[in-house]
Order: sequence, then structure tokens, then C-alpha cells
Amino acid sequence: MDPKAVIETYVGDVVRHLPRRQRHDVGFELRSLLNEDLDGRAADSGRPADTAMALEMLTAFGHPQEVADRYRPAGFTVIRPADAPRFARLALGGLALQWAITLPAALTGPVRADGWIYAGTWWGRLTTWWLSWGLGSFWWPGFLITLTLISAALGRHRTEAKPWTPRRTVDRDHASRPAIVLGLAAGAAGATLMIALPWLAVWAPGLPQPLLDAFTFDQQFLLQRAAWVLPMWAAGFGVLMAVLIAGRWNRRTRRISLFLNLGWLVLLSWWLAAGPVFVAEAADGAAKFGLLLVVVFVIVDIAVTLRRTSAAIRPPVVQA
Repeated sequence: MDPKAVIETYVGDVVRHLPRRQRHDVGFELRSLLNEDLDGRAADSGRPADTAMALEMLTAFGHPQEVADRYRPAGFTVIRPADAPRFARLALGGLALQWAITLPAALTGPVRADGWIYAGTWWGRLTTWWLSWGLGSFWWPGFLITLTLISAALGRHRTEAKPWTPRRTVDRDHASRPAIVLGLAAGAAGATLMIALPWLAVWAPGLPQPLLDAFTFDQQFLLQRAAWVLPMWAAGFGVLMAVLIAGRWNRRTRRISLFLNLGWLVLLSWWLAAGPVFVAEAADGAAKFGLLLVVVFVIVDIAVTLRRTSAAIRPPVVQA
């Protein structure tokens, strides 16, 4: 086959992936470029161009669809190539985390009284899990894609950026002592309330009985899941006290904080998946909705902590 014909076939395969209005110009430019390259290769090798030489050149140049993408006008980019690996890790990591939490709970937890005679078998539990938490966990990648689409749409219509001007340096690791003190006080109050709540009928027997019934904890929750919150709280208080004394964060305290946040994410997800928190259905639903909001906050805090921990090895950021 004539090498020029090979180039012509290649150019045809490239331009058919392009809009019609571009095909003529791109085809003319690409055909000239490839013929010049082939003539140069033939001159360098000291022999006439042949089919093998043309195929070798075109293979190195790229697949026709990839070459067409180079000529295609920039369109609506949802995920930038530089952000794709991080997006994939975040999406697949969140999915795997939900499966790691919900699957053991589904295989070992109580069986739903749904009348299915195979619900107690391992494969029955697996089927029930897959049709609930298994497939349901894909909300997380979908949620991330939706946020990315919104962000990309807003960025597409964003006005032209202001000219660059020097900005002042910001210390990423500086800690606000008043904010930490407020956080410690709020955490201590919340811990005290949660510890005292199971004994509500003892220390406040005068409260109306419907209120006492509403805040009656599920016994299985108290025996198996609730106690784990105490070491998590204690560790969190210890980290904040260390930061309060030092007046700033460092890589060690940020890493410990990150591991604690991951622990909170696992614990709260376990609470949500493993059974009721309160005996009363209305109170349990409200509590789980609140826990879900806390899970979202923890995920955001993990993302911020990861960003600041990785940024600690870079030069200080400047801010207007």
C-alpha cells in the first residue's frame, strides 16, 4: 500500500471524529504535517518512504480519536485531568468505607422480620444488604458528581479573574485559642449531656413521662455501640488541649485529628446502620437525621484536614 494512501486513510479516520465545520481545515493541516514528517524520516533513513515507515510514524503520532481530541474545541469540562485521580480516590474510598461498615453489620446483626424464609442465611443477608446499603452506597459517587457538575457550571460562567496582585502571607497552622476554648466547652457540654441522658429518669424524675419515654435508649445500642464514644471524646479533647497549649497545629496533631475524624466517621456510620438508637421511632428518626448531618460535617472536616496536612510541606499560602 502506498504510504501516502496510508496517511490519507489516517487523516480520514481523524477528521470523522470532528465537527463538519472543522474537517476541511484540520484535514489539510494534518495531511501536510504528516507528509512532511514522513519525508523527513525517509531523508534521515536514507531510503524511500514505505508502508512500514508510515505505520510506525502514525502509531507514534497517536490513535485517530486521540488526535481528534487535540483539535476539538475546549468544551464543558466536568473534572479536570489533574483532579481526576483525587476524585476517583475520594469517590471509591467513600464507597468502600460504607461497604466495610454496613456489610459486617448486615451479616452479623439482627434479621429483619420481613417474612422471607431465607433472610437468616448468609446469602439471604448478603442479598438484603446489596438491595439496601450495597446499592444505596452509590449515593456518594453520585453526590460528588452532582457537586462537581454544579461547580463546573458555575465556573464556566464565571467572570474574568482580576489581575494578580501580591497578597499577605497566611500562617496555616495558627490556632485561635478562643475558638478552641469554645470548642472544648461545647464538647464537654455535649459529652455531659450524652452521658447523663440514659439516666434522665433518675436525675429528673419530675419530667413528663412522654418526654422520658422519647429519650429512652435502645438497650442494644447502650451495650454495644454507645460506649465507644467515650474514648473518642477523650482523645479529641486531648488533641485540642495540646493545640491550645502550643497555640498552633503541627503535622502530628493534624494527623491525629485526621485519624480521629475517620474514627468518628466509622462510629457514626455504625450507629446509623446497626440498629435503633432510641426506642421511640420518632426520636430515633430525628436522632439519625442529626447523626447524618454530623457525618457530612465530619467528611468536610476530613477533606479540610487532608488539604491542610498536605499543604504543610509547601510554602505558606498568601491571602488578600
